[in-house]
Amino acid sequence: MTDSLTLQYDPACLDVHLIGGGSEALALAQRIAGLMPGVTVHATSMMPALASLCRDREWQSRDADPVPAAGQLWLVASGDGECDRHLASVARQADVPVFVPSHPALCSVRLPPRVTVQDVAEPAGGHWQRGHVSLVGAGPGDPELLTLKALKQLQRADVVVHDRLVSQEILALANPEAKRFYVGKARSRHSVPQEGINQALVDWARAGNRVVRLKGGDPFIFGRGGEELEALVAANVDFDVVPGITAAAGCAAYAGIPLTHRDHAQSVRFVTGHLKNGSCDLDWPALTRGGQTLVFYMGLGALDLIRERLVQHGMDAATPLALIEQGTTANQRVHLGTLTQLPGSLADHQPRPPTLIVVGSVVELASRLEWFQPSASGSLGWVEGKHPTPLSQADSA
Repeated sequence: MTDSLTLQYDPACLDVHLIGGGSEALALAQRIAGLMPGVTVHATSMMPALASLCRDREWQSRDADPVPAAGQLWLVASGDGECDRHLASVARQADVPVFVPSHPALCSVRLPPRVTVQDVAEPAGGHWQRGHVSLVGAGPGDPELLTLKALKQLQRADVVVHDRLVSQEILALANPEAKRFYVGKARSRHSVPQEGINQALVDWARAGNRVVRLKGGDPFIFGRGGEELEALVAANVDFDVVPGITAAAGCAAYAGIPLTHRDHAQSVRFVTGHLKNGSCDLDWPALTRGGQTLVFYMGLGALDLIRERLVQHGMDAATPLALIEQGTTANQRVHLGTLTQLPGSLADHQPRPPTLIVVGSVVELASRLEWFQPSASGSLGWVEGKHPTPLSQADSA
């Protein structure tokens, strides 16, 4: 029989079975999301939030209970105490590791812990009052890049208002009692108009809630954070700002691209590839000056125009270019080329947003400095020596 030990595992090899379809199973699913890529959920019916998480994570689902087999891990959260005890007994008799959150004494393993706000030292007098909005940057994707202060605010929140690019792994760290509202935006598709988001933040704060406005990356870098704070100021609502690692810094680092380097670039420019009016009318002469790195956010849909304009205004056509798709996550793919020569198999892949465009001689270093290896569950590792595979020209948000 397996002793009660913290589970040591290779996530890519685990055959994980989550049993249950209610709120207990949802809480457990949120806890393991991102830790265990391959999961089968066993439930005759699922609550909508759990079904949505399964679709997002591409987990399998089954009606019947699992059949014990070597290499499995059972996570039992049926919501029925007697049923949980029976399933735990079946697993233990078959020497299958089992975790039952409702009955700790029946667990034969413990899951790897997540950091909680209690693990972080509380500053003296640090109390976050109600009727307040915290504008929080969630970072570029990897949940471990979330700041400790962001984690504190998430775990104290009464209401979490989040964007499309905030991962399930990060949302799973929020106070489980908090109300969650999705207000994500894709190109030309806004689930909630910006004015509606602004008013919602005001209304929730005025109702006495501790509100976290959670944005991917950093809220002040192409995140409309300034616009939302202006609305809070006008409504006399208290707020604070928790910066996040912006996508340019995080994704470039995970791709092995230093944004500045004494031999390559003495400055870096963050540029939006999609302006408020839907155009891409930028200061092209300034962007083509030497000694700098360019990082285009939301520019994949305008990639051809960006390349064309840079060359027209004097940038060397052989300047290296990188496309970083879903940077810092298990789905990261890095695609290297030049302004005039994109990767040959570009059309063979359909990208998932977001994708950054990096232009400058620092991109030459990527093939030597790459270090991050996406997991086996991601879209791809590296091919052709150290050069990653290409993606297709589809819009990014």
